[in-house]
Amino acid sequence: MKFRRCLATYMIVLTLIAAVGCQKKEEVPPADLSENTVTIVVPKPADDTAQADDPADGAIDMEGKVINKLTGLPMEETLESNRPIVVMLDNQYSARPQAALEEADVVYEFLAEGRITRYMAVFYENRPEHIGPVRSSRPYFLLKALEYDPYYVHVGGSMDALAKIKTYKMADIDGLVSGAFWREKHKKIPHNMYTSAEVLLKDAAGRKYNESGTFSFMPFYEVFTEPDGEVATEISCVYKEPTKTDKVGYTTSYKYNNEDHLYYRYTNNGAHNDENSGIQLTCSNIVVQYAKTKVIDSEGRLQVTLVGSGTGDYFTGGKTIPIKWEKADERSRTKFYTEDGKEIKLNPGKTWFQIMETSGRATYQ
Repeated sequence: MKFRRCLATYMIVLTLIAAVGCQKKEEVPPADLSENTVTIVVPKPADDTAQADDPADGAIDMEGKVINKLTGLPMEETLESNRPIVVMLDNQYSARPQAALEEADVVYEFLAEGRITRYMAVFYENRPEHIGPVRSSRPYFLLKALEYDPYYVHVGGSMDALAKIKTYKMADIDGLVSGAFWREKHKKIPHNMYTSAEVLLKDAAGRKYNESGTFSFMPFYEVFTEPDGEVATEISCVYKEPTKTDKVGYTTSYKYNNEDHLYYRYTNNGAHNDENSGIQLTCSNIVVQYAKTKVIDSEGRLQVTLVGSGTGDYFTGGKTIPIKWEKADERSRTKFYTEDGKEIKLNPGKTWFQIMETSGRATYQ
């Protein structure tokens, strides 16, 4: 809840600062600007959920703060040198709900064997105390993880993935050989392996990994901006249709809230809540990337082509536009462009990437 209030306040601040350039046409009162501080009039909450550290007078003080390059939002300057922690998270039915997804800056959803999806969470600003369930790696996960130069956290993986982790010289923390993990009793093996940022960082220090990484991300708008696209307030990404043996399947969906400019996330039509907080997951941006996908062995393992180019869809502000993507090589950042060749910008906030087959499509209305 605190993140949503801060995000809403920050959006209002940015809109007032650059009201002339904003696409909203209603008039707004001028902002009172002073050094390192922006002051605005914030309506009092209708309930008693206000926190003591919320800006009571609507002021956001940027002194000692920087812009988080993964969210476009303010964060403490001391956190800027954080090396991202990238964690593979289980999404099999028995693994839900996942712990700490609410604290991730960026999250990916991929297909794995049996058309079950898996998450890859990127923690930059936050260092969660309870993360899991942690699961194994695959080669195509690495192609996204490399873009963040992170500590890479997983529990085992395919032989190809484990070999590539060594080839790429990643800051690897594997639950099969590291003491930074534990099993919890409220879920069954193999869906109960958990960890925390504190023990992961201790493990990383013992391995003498660098404490900071070098990475870049996508550009952000300075103010909340609705793209000139089709209306998309309800989105559905079907990864697995229901079958006789699996009557539910795997479907991710989102519903847009125009008041806070956030998409609320659902799994198989149920609210996708965080295990730690119980709060429903939200994001400002959804990037759907279509990638060539095929089964490559008798275990059902996949090859997902993430180097090269392809198409996608970008959702933000209740609108959608078609996009193109390019990734020059294994270590390059994936870049996303509008159809006329301009790199897309994100609205400030969290971003979910939905990696889907080229034979599938996100649907919306």
